Amino acid sequence: MTEITPAALGGARLAKPAAVAPTLRVLIIDSEPQSRSLLKGALRGFPFIKQVQERGQPHAIAEYLVENPVNIIFVDEALEGGDAFELVRTIKADPATARVKFVLMSSNLNMESRRKGIEVGILGFLSKPFDIQSLDRAIRDAMGKVSTNHKETLDKVRKISFFSGFTDAELVRLLKICHTRKYQSGEAVFRQGDRGDRLYVLLSGEVDIIKRLNDELRPLATMKAGDVFGEMAIVDSEPRSADAIAKSDAMMMELHDQIINDPNDPLALKLFRKFAILVTKKLRDFTRSVAESQANN
Repeated sequence: MTEITPAALGGARLAKPAAVAPTLRVLIIDSEPQSRSLLKGALRGFPFIKQVQERGQPHAIAEYLVENPVNIIFVDEALEGGDAFELVRTIKADPATARVKFVLMSSNLNMESRRKGIEVGILGFLSKPFDIQSLDRAIRDAMGKVSTNHKETLDKVRKISFFSGFTDAELVRLLKICHTRKYQSGEAVFRQGDRGDRLYVLLSGEVDIIKRLNDELRPLATMKAGDVFGEMAIVDSEPRSADAIAKSDAMMMELHDQIINDPNDPLALKLFRKFAILVTKKLRDFTRSVAESQANN
C-alpha cells in the first residue's frame, strides 16, 4: 500500500464514485495535526467533496454540528479526549444528526474494531497509512445503501448454499459484522484494478462480470442469487481482474478478508473452510472446462 504524502496529493483526481452525492461536506476528527492535514488534502482531490472541516478534539461536537452540518465524519479510533465509538453512538442518537455517515480511521484496524464500529453504525473503515483507492472505497462504503431489514436478509441468507451448515445464531452474528449492501442497476460493485479486500455473496438480483481489455469489453459471466464472486482477491491480494456491474437492482453480503482470516474466531474458521471449498471447486471446474475444450479441438 502506498502511503499518502503531501507530494503525492498534488494531482490526485478520481472519477465520482457511484451513489455518492456531488456535494459532500466532510468533517475530520483526529488528534494528530499532520494526519488531519494529509487527509484533508486527499479529500479535496475528490470532485464530489464540497467542503472539508477539521477538529482535533470531540469537545462540544453536537453543538458544532448544529452550526456546521456535514454528511460524513472521519473519526480516528485513537481519539484523545473521548471514545470514538461512544461519539458515533451519541451523534446517531440525536435526530438532528442521525443521518450523518462515518468512517473509522485507525493505524491498527482489526476485526474487533470493525465489529464495534458496525454495531454503532459505522460503515466505512480506513487503515493508516492510506492510499487514494482505499480512501475512495471507505467513502463509498460509508455512503452506500445498507439493508436494515435483518429478518428479510436472514431469510435470504439461509437459502444460500455457501452458508449451509451455519446456525441461525452464527448467521445473525455474521450479519452484524459484515456489510449487507444494495446496489442499483448499472452501479459498479468493483472495478478492474481496484484493490481486492472482500468477497461477495449475491442475495438477490444479478451482477455482470466484465473484462476490460484496451477499449474492448468482454462479458465473462452473470452472477445470480446464491452465487459467490470476488474470492480470488482474498487469495492473492491482487487487484481486481474484471469489473462487477449490477445488471439489475441487487443485494449482497460483503465479507471482508479480516472476517475470513481471523484464526481466533470459530466463525472465521468455518467461513475459511467454505471459502477453501469454493475456490477448489472453481479451480476444478476451470480445469475440466479447459480439458474438454482441448479434447473437442
